[in-house]
Amino acid sequence: MNTNIFRSRIIRFLFATGGNKVRSYSSQFSQNAQRIKPITVIPLLAFSIPLFSKDEETPEDKLIETIKRSILCIQKEEYGKAEQMLHLALRMAQDQQSQKGITYIYDVMANLAMERGQFKKAEKLFVDVMKRLLGEGYPQDGIKMLHISSKIAHMAHLEGQLDKALQGFNWTLDQIKEQLKKADTIDEKELKELLGMTLNWLGQLLMETQSFEQAKKCFEESLQIFYEFYGKANAEAVLILNNLCVACTSLDDTTNAKKYLEEALTLAKDFPDMIEAGVLKANLGLLYLHDGMLDKAKEICSLAWREGKNKNFKETMEQASYCLDEIKKALKK
Repeated sequence: MNTNIFRSRIIRFLFATGGNKVRSYSSQFSQNAQRIKPITVIPLLAFSIPLFSKDEETPEDKLIETIKRSILCIQKEEYGKAEQMLHLALRMAQDQQSQKGITYIYDVMANLAMERGQFKKAEKLFVDVMKRLLGEGYPQDGIKMLHISSKIAHMAHLEGQLDKALQGFNWTLDQIKEQLKKADTIDEKELKELLGMTLNWLGQLLMETQSFEQAKKCFEESLQIFYEFYGKANAEAVLILNNLCVACTSLDDTTNAKKYLEEALTLAKDFPDMIEAGVLKANLGLLYLHDGMLDKAKEICSLAWREGKNKNFKETMEQASYCLDEIKKALKK
């Protein structure tokens, strides 16, 4: 099989996976996501900050409102404004000597830095959060700690520290599996969600080390966990299916690669605002090209390019252009 026509990429981060050239997207769990981006979910961790108002606004109410507004800014991708508000919230928490509030704000700051690609800053903040949690008596293998260790491992991968990342993922997965043996119903749900997210990230790392069969197993398990909680009517599943397509392509299994990609495109129809659907179409065009179906490949890649132009999404246009260029080369042979 000639794999030179395939390209593997995760949004914002290029993964060198040999000759593989089908684009692969990272995924994080969130309900009702319509426009897929690898936005770091900022959970309202249970730091005992009551998110409600009283008749008379207190300093604590003002702190809570400032934190909520900063999170809203993050959701709107107004990152600079969010950071300013978080620093304001931090000063308020320090003035109130709210230790749990300070920990919570550090956690949000760390997630924001991770989302902005400021990985060293994010890791430092996450380590500060872990130290503070340990100082409060929180267990080292508690779910908050495991969330953070998974994120630190993922950032290590994105910075090219593969050994550190693999060690971090393996430790996190071992701890999650131990916790699942003794978890109650509520903790089990959160632990399984974390397991699914971590497996997907580990799968992406294994793709880079060309451990394609292991990567495929990680993606398959991640997808099943995701379906278990949210069913198929959720946009996040599209990303994991695309990762499976990449893994199958790397294993010369274009039949299953096509199957997963077509399933992803079927799910994507339920999310009309998902701009990344055009990239998936371009990937499918590359698979048709591989099978020698040049007319079909040209049709779908041309459609993907037009969608990318209409939505002003350069990732789609780039992948579709690559596909169309490869078709031109094939026609000249």
